[in-house]
Amino acid sequence: MVNDKEPINLPVVILGGGIAGITAALELAKLGHEVALVEKSPFFGGQAAQFCCKATDTCQACGACLVDQRLRELFHTPGITLHPHTELVRAERQDAVFRLKFKCQPDIIDPLRCINCGICYDECPSVDKGAVRVATTVAQHPRYYIDPEGCLLSQECLLKGCQRLCPTKAIDLTKEETFLELSARAVIVATGYQPADPRSRPHYRYGFLPQVITGLELEKRLRLGDNLTRPDGGPARRLAFIQCVGSRDRLHPYCSRVCCAYSLRLAKLIKHRHPDAEVTTFYMDIQNIGADPAGFRRAACQELNLIRTLPGGLDPTPAGSLELRFLDDVTDRPVCREFDLVVLAVGLSPGEDNPALAEALGLTLTPEGFFQTLDCKHRTATSQPGVFLAGTAEGPRSIAECITQAAAAAREVHRYLLVMS
Repeated sequence: MVNDKEPINLPVVILGGGIAGITAALELAKLGHEVALVEKSPFFGGQAAQFCCKATDTCQACGACLVDQRLRELFHTPGITLHPHTELVRAERQDAVFRLKFKCQPDIIDPLRCINCGICYDECPSVDKGAVRVATTVAQHPRYYIDPEGCLLSQECLLKGCQRLCPTKAIDLTKEETFLELSARAVIVATGYQPADPRSRPHYRYGFLPQVITGLELEKRLRLGDNLTRPDGGPARRLAFIQCVGSRDRLHPYCSRVCCAYSLRLAKLIKHRHPDAEVTTFYMDIQNIGADPAGFRRAACQELNLIRTLPGGLDPTPAGSLELRFLDDVTDRPVCREFDLVVLAVGLSPGEDNPALAEALGLTLTPEGFFQTLDCKHRTATSQPGVFLAGTAEGPRSIAECITQAAAAAREVHRYLLVMS
């Protein structure tokens, strides 16, 4: 039961402002709860906010549009306090109440004054150094973020830069780091995942050959309207997708579950936009995708070249392409084939802060490094009363699955707080 000295209406604190955290916040607000949504990065939406719509002549049910929709709803829903660029530094529990301390980076751009005109970005002399960043979605507000570490490089910048040019006086370069303390009876951990490091497969030479990119990088390029060009500026019409990079190996034995779906949808999108493109997917196995997995796979086989093997390596050619080496899955003989771009379908790895966060909140981690649920029947509860999980913090899942689980976590929190009161 609650301590009489504590107010009943303490907010629910949600750690992580991706699609799971946003969904949980919206659901809790609808149920009448005050919510504090804390996000470590400057922007809300998480990894999924960078994904592109993969619709061809029909919707491919990728879920990317849901992120923009919920972001717009988030910024207009009362009862939700947003804390971007804020990180948990300490957590204590007394009498069923969590006392949380956060470090907050300075909000140099005032969201109440910013009109997203973009002058700060257009006029910044250090934008190439990351001084001003722009969100990938127009649903974000503010859409721009000024990084003090990259910004205040000189007195000239401070005196003559974005602060003076801002038409609404929304920029204050003198703001400093602050600390925030919150009390809560319930916490939802929705801190998401980090993309697997493609350098774990050094034979694909990611980071050394510009023709080798990740699936997430391709998503960003397509979202921003890239017409698929090679690093030398020529058209990229021969593409290879390599599956299971950072999954199903000795370091990451689990399947990331979403890589097959996003790769095949991206491949189909490319074929739809560029019918002359040659798209090949190298794979070990293909996960079931959508409501009609067999139909999806039949359609993919008709449009794409699916080869059940993983390349052993690649080399650049004098023409600027890449030559992939692999065993033919029919003849079992070595084959070499040239491609303009190679896309590595990187998997989902646990967040790098998971160990520290687990220690702070008294949680346990799975052998893979994700947060452990209470048991197979309670997929949002943890061994720590009052702490719940949502989204990919608990393990790999799709956007749709994150939304479903986050809504379930919100309902579990609601029931928990009713019992506690």
